[in-house]
Amino acid sequence: MAYTFTVARMSIIGYIVGTLVYRLYFSPLSKIPGSKLAAATLWYEFYYDVILGGQYTFKIKELHQKHGSNHVHWGHGMLSFNVRTDSSVGPIIRISPYEVHIDDPEYYHTLYSHRCPRDKCDYHVKPFNLPKSSFGTESARVHRLRRGAMNPFFSRGFVLKHESLVQDLVQKFCRRVEEFARDEEIVPLSLGFTCLTRRDHIICSEPVVSIFKKHPDWHPHWGQTLKDASKLSVITKQVAWTLPIPKCFPQSWAKALNPGLALFFDLTQRTHRRILEVLKEREQERGVSGPGRRKTLIDQLLDSKLPQEEKSMERLAAEIRSAIGAGTETTSNSMTYHLLANPQKLQRLRDELLKLGPGREANLCELEQLPYLSSCILEGLRCVSPARRGKHLRRRCAEITSPGYPTALVPASNANQTTQRSYTKHIEFLPGLLLG
Repeated sequence: MAYTFTVARMSIIGYIVGTLVYRLYFSPLSKIPGSKLAAATLWYEFYYDVILGGQYTFKIKELHQKHGSNHVHWGHGMLSFNVRTDSSVGPIIRISPYEVHIDDPEYYHTLYSHRCPRDKCDYHVKPFNLPKSSFGTESARVHRLRRGAMNPFFSRGFVLKHESLVQDLVQKFCRRVEEFARDEEIVPLSLGFTCLTRRDHIICSEPVVSIFKKHPDWHPHWGQTLKDASKLSVITKQVAWTLPIPKCFPQSWAKALNPGLALFFDLTQRTHRRILEVLKEREQERGVSGPGRRKTLIDQLLDSKLPQEEKSMERLAAEIRSAIGAGTETTSNSMTYHLLANPQKLQRLRDELLKLGPGREANLCELEQLPYLSSCILEGLRCVSPARRGKHLRRRCAEITSPGYPTALVPASNANQTTQRSYTKHIEFLPGLLLG
């Protein structure tokens, strides 16, 4: 027994030492500058993101200043790269055993070239636990197939066709704000926008009224749940194997321990129930003439040219949950803050909106003709980008070349990231820059 324990212990130690030696000296990324501790283990990232609370983004900038070199050469078999730059910040560093970070805005168009397929890094999509959705799909080929099936539903033509639904929701939102003002209460706009940007009524044809009448306080549990899930993702990214564990416990336990966590279970149940309802409605409408009911995203997926295995209950439910949650928390915390923090920009936007006529409901086509409004929207989306460290892509092409980078860059099996720095004031809200 003692011998077996000794062998097991030595095997574990040998595996750990062997892994560290490989990552530091024999890995295809071993010649790339960066922190040796970051290259050796993911616990380095864990410390800054989990223990210190989302600080690895800023640590990466320090690593560029400390370890980045103006002259980087790397070679591995048929692949190599040779980079020279006049910047005082090294453009390429290693930030984990499997990742490099590129601090060069000029490289953006090369990394995001449509001519070279790019898979998502599983390390960064697993924490969201939606592998069957387009958002959680790693393969670029499969993602293109799944996303293409949804494109008509999110097209401009579809938005124009269902513009009245959006206007109805916005009117209910505005009336609720007026109620807060009449009662002299503080308006929790972040929660209100979280409800406003949920698309249950459009995606699943659920009643708009349920959001504002059922939850006059704008469902604070849901808003807090989204924030908690965002914070939790940096932890689950490190221990993704724990994600299935909550499903093993009764939902009543989850509701008792955390009302917010129970909302995720409720969303899953409602999604499955709505899919079954749509399937039943489609069966009843078969062969019946007439305009029929409004088309949902569920209908769009079922009517698409996706293979039959892509139309399973599990796949449809994952796609619907992803579509409902996508863009909810991010868009609820951006443009309003920046406008309130910049009164001159807010006044300029108000002056432009008043040109349409006070108290008048404008349609989408009219709003699109307002340049400053469009600039504020685009700038708000840029400032709130959820990808704080840039995109995490795993290359499939054999080599990557770009002006200023004489030869190929980084092995195809490793993940790359890009920085957000494209001009000196990238963290400021500057809609005027987009107007030229």
